[in-house]
Amino acid sequence: MTAYVSWNNTNVSSAGNLSNITSFDIDPILSQEAKTGLILLYTLTIIFSIVGNILVVIVFTKGRRCRTDIRPFLINLAVSDLIMALICMPFTFTFVMTRTWIFSKPMCPIVLFMQHLSVSASVFTNMAIGIDRFLVVTFPLKARMTSRRAKYTLCIIWICSTSLSSVQLVVGRAEDHGVIVDCDEQWPTPGARRTFTMFVLFITYITPLTILAITYSVVSILLWKRTAPGNAHEVRDIQQLKAKRKVIFLVF
Repeated sequence: MTAYVSWNNTNVSSAGNLSNITSFDIDPILSQEAKTGLILLYTLTIIFSIVGNILVVIVFTKGRRCRTDIRPFLINLAVSDLIMALICMPFTFTFVMTRTWIFSKPMCPIVLFMQHLSVSASVFTNMAIGIDRFLVVTFPLKARMTSRRAKYTLCIIWICSTSLSSVQLVVGRAEDHGVIVDCDEQWPTPGARRTFTMFVLFITYITPLTILAITYSVVSILLWKRTAPGNAHEVRDIQQLKAKRKVIFLVF
């Protein structure tokens, strides 16, 4: 699947023309200034992402004040983003610069698998956080997320992510077309590719987006309607209004 990284050369009109490509056809179209800018941009992004997510893991693991009920999910988000920074970004950058797969062929399905895994784990974790916040606000007297529940939820997240991503280990292939090497999904029929693509789109985008939109909208409405007990007090009411605005701003 090419939703995360596409190794196809945009200068190729059909698969049959791949064998006739000359070195002139795949000469980089980027100027030296553009290359320098991309190198700087990707390097800084990768460095900040790695350092930032490592710090997040350390803070939420060691910090006593950060021991909230969603702490395991935030750590899980940082781990999935760290996988993205270590595996997805470097290979994407390499493709942008070279327009071909320059690594060993066995690496192709592994990279595709890890890229799908990190994205799926991040999406499912965000969805779990949204559902948890919805339950906390809607049913405040019910028991909150316990450590055991969080572990079970995270196990389900990684099992689902691994199952969904493991398809890449089967269909991911690096094919040599002479001048370029193409790392992509190799499906038996276009219909099979289309079916899997739509399935992944529904599972990792449409469903989480719908759930998060509903849960956070309900949370925002409930928080906005809540009033402090007791008689009206101008200063307190103004502070509460500001707090509500901050919460809604953070939610959206």
